[in-house]
Amino acid sequence: GEVNEAHLLVPLLQQHEETTGLPAGTVVADSKYGTIENFLACSDRKMKAHLPALREAAAKREARRGLFPEERFCYDPERDRYLCPAGNQLKPKSLHLGRQSRDYAAPKKVCAACSLREQCTQNRSGRTIKRHLRQEELDRMRKETHSAAAQRDLRTRKHLMERSFARSKRYGYDRARWRGLWRMQIQDYLTCAIQNIQVLIKQAGRPR
Repeated sequence: GEVNEAHLLVPLLQQHEETTGLPAGTVVADSKYGTIENFLACSDRKMKAHLPALREAAAKREARRGLFPEERFCYDPERDRYLCPAGNQLKPKSLHLGRQSRDYAAPKKVCAACSLREQCTQNRSGRTIKRHLRQEELDRMRKETHSAAAQRDLRTRKHLMERSFARSKRYGYDRARWRGLWRMQIQDYLTCAIQNIQVLIKQAGRPR
């Protein structure tokens, strides 16, 4: 709980390679891992990243609020600017080296007079689009997540991983009954023991 699990993807890949002696070819995980940093880290390692993009969850929230998603803003690489749904141009505004991105925006007075403003933004300064300095590479990695192979891997992961965790919640796996790591280890071992006994019973068939 002290570390965002999305930040642990690269250390897990390194641990996998040290343990098996083989580099991973594909990463499969849930949307919490679908960050910009993780997609680019996989790209640098020539790996496939079958991770639902975390950005898609934010896009769904914007859709529920009735706002245009970023996909409605078309990027012109030759002129280095975006074209909004109303036809206005969003030009480079500021560069953020820390997060390796550049902000694009239209003049404040242009956004204020726009007839589609209510569908675009609730920000007083107008709509801003953030573009990563490695956006083309990022788009390619995100596109891969919608491939048939990625969807198959995500279904397999859900079947193998989520099912076990969902069943363990029936036995209190999602709640700590005591304080202290060693006490929690006892609780976790008991939960795992119950699940393993269930598997043994299922594999053994009808009892004699």
